Amino acid sequence: MKLQDVVEQQHVLVPLAAQTVKEATERLAERLVASGVVTEANRLNAVIRNAWPEDMVSVGEHAFLPHFRTEAVRKLATAVGVSPTPIRWEKDPNRTARIVILIVAPPRETPTYLQVVGAFSRLLSDPATVLAMLAAKTPAQLVQIGALQAVELPSHLAVRDLMTPHVLAAHPEQSLGDVARMMIEKDVRALPVVDDNGSLLGMVTHRELLRYLIPDYLQRTKSGKFRALPANPAQHGAGDARALPVKDVMSRAVLCLSEDQTLTDVANLMSNKDVDRFPVVREGVVVGFLTRADLIRRLVATP
Repeated sequence: MKLQDVVEQQHVLVPLAAQTVKEATERLAERLVASGVVTEANRLNAVIRNAWPEDMVSVGEHAFLPHFRTEAVRKLATAVGVSPTPIRWEKDPNRTARIVILIVAPPRETPTYLQVVGAFSRLLSDPATVLAMLAAKTPAQLVQIGALQAVELPSHLAVRDLMTPHVLAAHPEQSLGDVARMMIEKDVRALPVVDDNGSLLGMVTHRELLRYLIPDYLQRTKSGKFRALPANPAQHGAGDARALPVKDVMSRAVLCLSEDQTLTDVANLMSNKDVDRFPVVREGVVVGFLTRADLIRRLVATP
């Protein structure tokens, strides 16, 4: 499958008339609606309005790639627009670009969707391709750009190709307070808990932090005074939740991946189990970590 296969002339807007990324995305979505790709226009528009920052890839100074997984579309599709003037991103008014590429797909097509996001990002790192897109005067000229025909999507990717190999982990005797600080400092939402041999024992996520630490925060904000939580919220004894060992609060039911699993396997787990982060294990030992955000970043960074 080549990148050109997901760029249809009827989904190209040249020129694209828009001042902001949101406005440009809406104009491109209208092209998908008109062609019948979108089954629920209102649902797609709601997804666009409530987009999270991770649903946007900014490629240098040349392009924005808003991308969404949603049941509002019946198949993977892209819409490409080239504006004669810079388009600004509402979340960062200092970032502008003239090319906007909207990528949408139903959750079942997550593997291909991620590969398409990465392929466009790598393509737009080539100055010659960017110049050719900016120079296109009609949709026909844009879809005939040679670089689109040259990029071929891989048949499949394995977990080992995308995982983060250097894993930040917690130890079972570490305090919950220490682990919470580590997660905040490293900007992560989950940490595997491992023993001295690196074997997986459990996982600490933002859910455990909310469950054990947020009530303490709320008490302090209401009263202005510190009040320690019991070691077990179900008990009424004294104790500071921050001092709890991680082994007492971690989740022991953890979905894991092996290095040989394909991106299709991961996508199915993400969709069916509503999980977006996994430790990767080899004979019980943690050798990597993989999240949905990692998939995007790693695919974009692949040379």
